[in-house]
Amino acid sequence: MKLGKKMRTVAVGAACVAGALAFATAPASAASGWRVDSWNDHCNYTGYFGCLYYSPNGSGGIFGANSYVPSLLNGQRFSDGHVVADDAASIGNYTANCGSTTWVYPNAGGDWNWVPHGRGGNLNSYLRNNEESFNPVASCT
Repeated sequence: MKLGKKMRTVAVGAACVAGALAFATAPASAASGWRVDSWNDHCNYTGYFGCLYYSPNGSGGIFGANSYVPSLLNGQRFSDGHVVADDAASIGNYTANCGSTTWVYPNAGGDWNWVPHGRGGNLNSYLRNNEESFNPVASCT
């Protein structure tokens, strides 16, 4: 009887260790995205397809682009002189059929915020002052 009890104890202990190892090596949760549009955007007067704005509600300095910017960590600046990386508060799009997206990491990595064509919105708490890549034409229909 004692041997059986020891065997069960060893088996339960081994199962706990295996479970802990599996948990410790599990991949991080998948990134999430949020649609943040709340107004018709005015990025059109800049001549760009998509814009990031230094301040909420599409105000303050503007950074505009017509194609994918894999890293905003290269010294890009808003029109008011502020560095773009990790410093935007809102996003806008001025295309007929594409959405604009910004991501928390370079190379379109991590969580993202997006707006559909012709719309603008304030970045949520995950992305506000925390964005490092941008695509003004990320999703086209």
